[in-house]
Amino acid sequence: MLSRVANSLYWLSRYLERAENLTRLVDVNRYDALDSIASAKEADPTWSPLLYATCSQVEYEAAKEASEDEIDVSWFITFSTTTHDSIRQCIAQARENARMVRDQISEEMWLELNSFHLFLQSKEAEILWENRPDAFYRRTIKACMLLAGLINATVLQDEGWHFMEAGRYLERADKTTRVLDMLSYQPNPNRGKLASALRSCSALSAYRAENRGEITLDGVIDFLLFSPSFPRSVRFCLRQLDSQLHAISGSYSGSFTNEAERLAGSALAQLNFSSIQNVLNTGYHEYIDGLQLQFNRIGRQIFETYILLPQEINSLPKYGTPHWQQQQQQQ
Repeated sequence: MLSRVANSLYWLSRYLERAENLTRLVDVNRYDALDSIASAKEADPTWSPLLYATCSQVEYEAAKEASEDEIDVSWFITFSTTTHDSIRQCIAQARENARMVRDQISEEMWLELNSFHLFLQSKEAEILWENRPDAFYRRTIKACMLLAGLINATVLQDEGWHFMEAGRYLERADKTTRVLDMLSYQPNPNRGKLASALRSCSALSAYRAENRGEITLDGVIDFLLFSPSFPRSVRFCLRQLDSQLHAISGSYSGSFTNEAERLAGSALAQLNFSSIQNVLNTGYHEYIDGLQLQFNRIGRQIFETYILLPQEINSLPKYGTPHWQQQQQQQ
């Protein structure tokens, strides 16, 4: 497979997953703001953790300075064109990547993605958001889930599909840790904040099925980090990522043939043999920050192994944020 095709498929899937997760985060925070009778301004503590988790503080402040009026945080994360990581821009980037690999995806998937992209770019979307934001966010989540289903139901499950799945699960693992990091933004989060974190990952029902007692901070972190069966837990995502990377290289599970496989396997082993006690000993934020750093390194190594030409690798800084990584990271 050509490296540019692999790159487009990988980022197509990552941007779709990113859009869906951002939608859940904004929708849940919007309900929290309504419950606290708060406005969606940066000074409001209801919205500050979301800007922190998505690393959007600097871009939001720049947008405020460039505008004469206050900017609604939920509007900024949903529609802004000044950031690559608004929901509108994520779908636009996914559509652009899909356009470059039309022969690798199904007609059904292309038509659905193109239609949804045009909707988000239209005035109709902004009017729906202003009048019925709950309907807008439900429609966005359903569209992203439909596209994910079309990938699995209509696209050949060959090497390209493995790149799409690797992108999906790496992005999902990253976003789950960001939801958890929001809890560390404020000390001693109450039950409402804990429930919001679970809803942001569509995990409330699954959590209650496994934990019949009270919702606790330790319980939420343990579930979203270490659950072997919940599809959005970090452990589950890394297991899927490890499987997809081995399928791409053709190597056996438990071994590695490149640095991306080694790092993914190492991160998975860390979670397989860790518990909530390890998180407590390290510190919530420090443990989660360490995982996010590993995800960035895995993404970098996937790029270096399968996308970059050998002569270009030597020109990259060992520790830094090269231009390509600006797509992967939100900071």
